[in-house]
Amino acid sequence: MKTIVLLATVHQYQIRGNEFNSGLETRLAYLTSRFSVQVVMEEWAERHGQSVASQFAQTRQLSWANVGTPDETQFRTYTGPVNYPGHDGPNGDWDAPGMDQYGPYENQESRELRMAANVDAEMKSYEAGLFILGLAHMHSIFGKLRSLEFNVTGYSWL
Repeated sequence: MKTIVLLATVHQYQIRGNEFNSGLETRLAYLTSRFSVQVVMEEWAERHGQSVASQFAQTRQLSWANVGTPDETQFRTYTGPVNYPGHDGPNGDWDAPGMDQYGPYENQESRELRMAANVDAEMKSYEAGLFILGLAHMHSIFGKLRSLEFNVTGYSWL
């Protein structure tokens, strides 16, 4: 059975120049070593340029793949710490405390189904892979990859 190690985090840590880049690299080094990872995959928006993980994989002679979704309507979800738009609190348009809204559900599900299919396709050539994804997807992607017959282990880092 092929192995997928999930590392759920906030996407800002993946962007080069973030103060937490070295912390991400430390975790990537640990997980790739512990699980004999051959490919680093990530949910990545290429408009941000080269990610910390792609640079990490390159320096360690590991394969790297973007298994995220394209910027298309059916995959667009709210953005923010987890999701947004939410409520802006008493100074915004809403009469509610600040909080983020999840969804839209259909778009989240479309994104996750595509990401799971992308991981499945990428893993055809490998026995062990590391998948970096946003925290909001951890539980659902874990289940989707298990249903595709992967041995899945999950970690989070915030």
